[in-house]
Amino acid sequence: MIDRTSFSVFNDPTLPGRLQKIQTEVDPDFEMMGQNLIDLLHPQLDQKMYLHIAKHLRRHKNPPVDTWFALSDNARGYKMLPHFEVGIWPDTLFITFALLAEVKDREKITAWLADLDWQIIPAFQISTDHTNAAAQEYSEENWQKSIARYQTVKNSDFLLGSWIKLDDPRFAEPKLIEQIIYNQIIDLAPLYQEIVNLIKPR
Repeated sequence: MIDRTSFSVFNDPTLPGRLQKIQTEVDPDFEMMGQNLIDLLHPQLDQKMYLHIAKHLRRHKNPPVDTWFALSDNARGYKMLPHFEVGIWPDTLFITFALLAEVKDREKITAWLADLDWQIIPAFQISTDHTNAAAQEYSEENWQKSIARYQTVKNSDFLLGSWIKLDDPRFAEPKLIEQIIYNQIIDLAPLYQEIVNLIKPR
């Protein structure tokens, strides 16, 4: 399971060393959690989910600055689809429902989100950039700003969930962290299903 020792993989400054540590020390935990989440989500979702663990295949010089796994309803990919993503930066765990810049039917999704009551979403934070570990408090103002940015800025993302810093005292209890991961994804499942239904071909 993910605990404070998981983040030590980022202490290796070399590309092969860090990749090897990610593959042996983090990916097995991602595999276990991803499969557990697929089982937990099955009663809530109308479609089968597939696990995608980051392989960092495009890395040829610089070591990865984060690593993650994603869950989508397509066995071949996830970036162009609404999906769930869980991963770690050197000092942050993130647990998110993600709409990336390249998602299909972006205009339809953002129009639907703009009419949604922000208060019904069970998220603690929000972000418009999946390429860094920064996130904002989940609030009406940040919800509206994030949607507006996602509507108008081509390379922006839209992510909802939790970003937990490594110094958070909850990391003293790895089983608690694991349960937080499961709970956050399960809580966001209805939103995921609504958006998938919205863009599903009729």
